[in-house]
Amino acid sequence: MAPRSGRGKGNKAKTEKKKKEEKAAPCVLDITVITPLETQVILKGISTDKVLDVKKLLAVNVETCHFTNYSLSHEVKGHRLNDGLEVVALKPCLLRMVEEDYTDESQALEHVRRLLDIVACTTRFAKPKSGKVTTTAASGGSGAGGKAKKSGTHHCTTSGPQSSPSYGEARPSEPSVSAISESYDMVAIHPLPKLSDFYEFFSFSHLCPPILNLRRVDPKDVEESRDGDYFQMQIKICNGKSIQVIASVKGFYTLGKQFLQSYSLVDLLQQLSQAFVNAYESLMKAFVEHNKFGNLPYGFRANTWLVPPSVADSASNFLPLPTEDENWAGNGGGQGRYSEYDLRPWATDFAVLANLPCKTEEERVVRDRKAFLLHSLFVDVSIFKAVSAIRRVIDSSMKAKDQSNLSPVSILNEDCVGDLTIT
Repeated sequence: MAPRSGRGKGNKAKTEKKKKEEKAAPCVLDITVITPLETQVILKGISTDKVLDVKKLLAVNVETCHFTNYSLSHEVKGHRLNDGLEVVALKPCLLRMVEEDYTDESQALEHVRRLLDIVACTTRFAKPKSGKVTTTAASGGSGAGGKAKKSGTHHCTTSGPQSSPSYGEARPSEPSVSAISESYDMVAIHPLPKLSDFYEFFSFSHLCPPILNLRRVDPKDVEESRDGDYFQMQIKICNGKSIQVIASVKGFYTLGKQFLQSYSLVDLLQQLSQAFVNAYESLMKAFVEHNKFGNLPYGFRANTWLVPPSVADSASNFLPLPTEDENWAGNGGGQGRYSEYDLRPWATDFAVLANLPCKTEEERVVRDRKAFLLHSLFVDVSIFKAVSAIRRVIDSSMKAKDQSNLSPVSILNEDCVGDLTIT
């Protein structure tokens, strides 16, 4: 009897079709992470997420936001999971954070930047001069980074109005744009935000700043150093106490009578001062109360395309935010400076977001947050590419003018970089 090859092929085709359908329809899933403090955090991700996306979620969670130098391990997949590994391959979806050595100075600088970034909202986003209190509804910070005045010291003060930009996850909407999904007959998650209220939303100036001042000590003033040391800092915490801290391969340790060492600056300062413990916990509590999902304004680290008009009035006093400050190895403002996103499949990324489920509030929040971050990154990268193209056109035009001694010639320039086309 001849083999029934047709039935086998049919079943195989159905199986492959089912797999494709499952892959094409992302779903929300829980990701459980054990922190270095042996506490448990449950993150809301989607089935298309990778390990890198999990790290981004940890960076905006109040319990884990201060960790920067760690790897993730899994009981089945092993240690130091690759950033490109898909979350759906992790069964059970239980990960553990493992703190790692700071193998170079840039990793230690990144950790300091993160702490400065977390506490910035207690000092950098003060209430407006008029004292008028208005309501807004953003779910994080959005923002802006540009070239700014360099400063290696971040001074913290809670008195007087300031005009620094704030950052977050909610894009201001025009009043005519409805946030209500008519197809699902759902009410808006938040009232519509106003651009005039946008920056006020991120001010926590009513709280005691955990850190009043953090500055890097000049190497000439360092009396002695050990092998593995990177740099020395002087940290003035909320109770006025100054603490000398060394950044090293093994983390951060104190100078003086009491020697303590930790991979995390927050953990180190909490061991040294109850006042810091109280101030830091108050800030984390404020974040949770400010946003019921508990995530920090991600824009503090993912600066985008919006600066407040007040910057034009006091540009000379405009200090870069920690993530931008090149004195702390910041990026100078904006994303996409070094061609790291040239091969990003933008069309595919936006198509995946368009297919995300959004029937419940939880699903909509997950989708909207990812959409905002992707759109902000896209705008940043597009601006850098466009400016670069314009500069090349100007240079070519001026060169042609010099050679011909005539008026600038008309030049058509078209660049194709991955999914982007700049004309």
